[in-house]
Amino acid sequence: MLSLINSYQDGYSLAQNFYKNEEIYRKEIENIFLKNWVFAGHISQIPAHGDFFLYEFDEESVIVVRSKTGEINAFMNVCRHRGSHICLEKKGNAKSLVCPYHAWSYNLEGELVAARNMEDDFDKSTNGLHRVHLELLGGLIFISLAETPLSLQSMRSELNDTFDLFGLERTKLAKQISYPIRANWKLAVENYLECYHCTPAHREYSAIHTLALPPAKFEQHLADYQARMTNAIRTTPCNQYYDLANEGEEGFQYSRDPLLPGMKSGTLNGEPASRLLGDITGYDGGCSDLMLGPVSFFLIYDDHMVGYRFLPLTVDTCVCDVYWFVHESAEEGKDFDLSALTWLWDVTTQADETIITNNQKGVNSHFYRPGKLSEMEDTQQCFLDWYIKVLQQ
Repeated sequence: MLSLINSYQDGYSLAQNFYKNEEIYRKEIENIFLKNWVFAGHISQIPAHGDFFLYEFDEESVIVVRSKTGEINAFMNVCRHRGSHICLEKKGNAKSLVCPYHAWSYNLEGELVAARNMEDDFDKSTNGLHRVHLELLGGLIFISLAETPLSLQSMRSELNDTFDLFGLERTKLAKQISYPIRANWKLAVENYLECYHCTPAHREYSAIHTLALPPAKFEQHLADYQARMTNAIRTTPCNQYYDLANEGEEGFQYSRDPLLPGMKSGTLNGEPASRLLGDITGYDGGCSDLMLGPVSFFLIYDDHMVGYRFLPLTVDTCVCDVYWFVHESAEEGKDFDLSALTWLWDVTTQADETIITNNQKGVNSHFYRPGKLSEMEDTQQCFLDWYIKVLQQ
């Protein structure tokens, strides 16, 4: 593994074994997915006490549940008796969490309340479910499996006013789709991070977003957009992401970029998809990009937000989960049409699924060698630099 890491050449894609080697994959799980914050879901998915859903990747399963007092809790889906999964359905409602193997029962606070036929001196108080670190960003639920999680303080200090303006705490989940991909998770993340492929691969996206343009043309659109901005939406970027993150803190990034002239939102005709978010008072022709942690991404239009999450399943399979959010008071059929809301990022993600799968097929070839990255793959380069550093820890 050390030899492979040392072979990494800045400015080039990764060597083949980074995408195929099981030892590398296990190191990624340990150093990334068991340590960094990852988007798990939204509070609107569990409105009533006892409502739960599972957040899962690789061999890990986490129960996210609303308690009787309305709090959101997260526990490992592992019985403290002999380790069986407790919740077998992906979502549901439960008055208590009962292991189907030997009926050990836990309340919604994770405390063991019943264990059949155990010795009189058995201490239930020391056998509760393993609690997982959970943080709310508006209504967004983030999970860290680290013993001591990375700090989110810088992100909150930098962006809380922006989150308040968009009203993240006043959104609800309108739709979620999972797209399984037959490829290593890094190929999916790398694809998301660069728009070098957008013009040839995503005709729909390229008709709306300026990021698909060559750098010089994009910068001109950005300058024009910033010059005419008069509303309160933040346009100043912050880039503490990947290799730029402060020691001991989770990486995050925010930017506000213009859509192409005449476009108001990410829809087929560029027209609004739903009612305005939060305290936004009008369409400014822009879209915000937010990244928190290494695999969670959000695009915030004036009227809806799209969330992307990439999770590993095995060394050569992963899943892309896409979430669409609207204002909590928006009604389907009245304030938004679901097919219009989901159109752009559904068609884009289906195309990406094919692109990424074909990328993995080529990487598997005996003739694959790392290739030179373009100037439009600079964010991918930051990710790769960070990734190599993380593997060395």
